[in-house]
Amino acid sequence: MKKIKLINALKKTARDLDKGCDYEWGHMGRCNAGCLVQNLIDKTDKQISNMLNNQLDEWSEYAKEYCIGTNDNVQDLFDRLHSFGLSHQDIIHLEYLSDPNILSQMSENRRYLQKNNAQDVSDYMRCFAKQLESV
Repeated sequence: MKKIKLINALKKTARDLDKGCDYEWGHMGRCNAGCLVQNLIDKTDKQISNMLNNQLDEWSEYAKEYCIGTNDNVQDLFDRLHSFGLSHQDIIHLEYLSDPNILSQMSENRRYLQKNNAQDVSDYMRCFAKQLESV
């Protein structure tokens, strides 16, 4: 059931990005991971930023730094993401649009994505959802 929620959140986030939602790669609640988290756990961009305490600059830094029990809000958030099947490595890949398994499923001309381009993020999320559906 949680995998289905993740797939649906990926698809919804892709649609939101296509429609021009508030997207800002440098903002913890409106970046690649932040936009997905908004839809996955039903939090606003401000709530997500507050959960992360703005101590670090990127989701990838949180994923690397807060692996086990070092910060309650951050750990709670990553525990929730993990319960949907997202690993710390998945978050890092999402932030940089870099998972080789997802990229290999994209068309040849879409394999070199820009981490801060909303259309590239949307395409990546759709491909991620498609990959999850096939497993």
